[in-house]
Amino acid sequence: MKRGGKEVSVKHPIIQKRINKSLKLSVREGSAASVSTSLGMSYFSPFALAMSATSSQIGILHALASLLPSLVQIKASKLIEKYSRKKIVLWGLVAQILLWVPIVLAGILHYLGVPYMVWALVGLIGLFYVSSALAHPAWFSWMGSLVPEDERGRYFSRRNRAAGFFGLVSMVLGAIILDYAKELGSIAGNILGYTLLGFGILFAIAAISRIWSWTLLARQYEPRLKIRKKDYFSFWQFLKKAPETPFGRFAIFRSVFGIAVGIASPFWAVYMLRDLGFSYIWFVAITVSVTVFQLMFLPLLGKFSDRFGNARLMKVSATLIIFTPLLWLASTLIGSDIGVKIYLLFAPAIVEGFAWAGFNLATNNYVYDSVSQPKQGFGLSYMNLLVGLGAFVGAGIGSLIALMNIQFMNVLLFIFLVSAIGRLVVAYVGLGQLREVRHVKKFSSSFLIKEFHPVQGIVREVHHLNPFESKDRHHI
Repeated sequence: MKRGGKEVSVKHPIIQKRINKSLKLSVREGSAASVSTSLGMSYFSPFALAMSATSSQIGILHALASLLPSLVQIKASKLIEKYSRKKIVLWGLVAQILLWVPIVLAGILHYLGVPYMVWALVGLIGLFYVSSALAHPAWFSWMGSLVPEDERGRYFSRRNRAAGFFGLVSMVLGAIILDYAKELGSIAGNILGYTLLGFGILFAIAAISRIWSWTLLARQYEPRLKIRKKDYFSFWQFLKKAPETPFGRFAIFRSVFGIAVGIASPFWAVYMLRDLGFSYIWFVAITVSVTVFQLMFLPLLGKFSDRFGNARLMKVSATLIIFTPLLWLASTLIGSDIGVKIYLLFAPAIVEGFAWAGFNLATNNYVYDSVSQPKQGFGLSYMNLLVGLGAFVGAGIGSLIALMNIQFMNVLLFIFLVSAIGRLVVAYVGLGQLREVRHVKKFSSSFLIKEFHPVQGIVREVHHLNPFESKDRHHI
């Protein structure tokens, strides 16, 4: 978009035409991005395990993936003051695309016997998450300028349904490719080589999908954004006042709860692929089942949030999250291999789907309930930093436990148990500190029965994007 030109209203027909075209492109872009994520980032841990990464190394990988983006996003949000949001997003994706080359190269060098390639992969994945974090705040703001405030629920429901469908299909196809490559490797007597080749194919498709995503983003319209600095407050100012404000206490709870959750988070893939010996198909099926149940429960939880408040939703969701590691521990009581697989496909997945859908929804919405609109960008960034630090510490604790010589039980199951105990303690102490900041209705148990319609399958993820229209400048 040229920098010159006459400033006009967002209602101008030329501007409306540009916006409508961009929103259609964004649905396609979201689908392409979802394919890239599902065949790329979703398979980072299995790729590292195929390269003989230890449980501790997987924990460190997740720790960096949690910490680095949260650190970068604070700086990334300030880039919007200096540069075009579109330019920030496009350059962030260019870095992401280029990083696929050394990531695949790390697998090749590992196959050739070059040492320390797992550690190189951990560092490259950390940079990959950094590039994503650089682009996200600008994209978030950009979409907030394009989508009308009263249409965001419907629009993002449609965009997320399309992205979710292509993402789930991609993950399943990726697992089929990997299992087929592994089978060919078994026949040829070279399982490692063929498995790494399978990952190379997945990552190549992920890179191509991201390039397609980039081209679609480059065709979208971007209004200019006028930034006002009067509402800025530093991270240290936020920390100082955090214990005195509802949002500050909420952010502290999320961070400490993130430590307890992060202890176990890196090791689900390790447990399924290494300890239980699941095929990639079963690994993906169990992983995807959680997402499917999240999509089923989101419409119900969105209504719950609107009627009964996000603090209550957080309390319900966090309580259920306590029990998810225990449900995995219960799988050891099942005698048959197929019984374990079916159990994990449904029992923990249903609870996790409901719990994490509500937890993430409550987290996002509480920001908008408790922080004034001009300060929401800073508040969200600072909370994400605390949450990232918590996940980093938790993954570090899990990695240290993985190095211990535990004799009385499987070390990964012990990590899950420690995580469950930590979640219980944090929830017992912290949930009572959360307070609703808006008027909500009294909870009725009949609501859950009356409002749950899973067969409708309507995904309604709430995106309370900042209304930037008053700050946007449209030119023709």
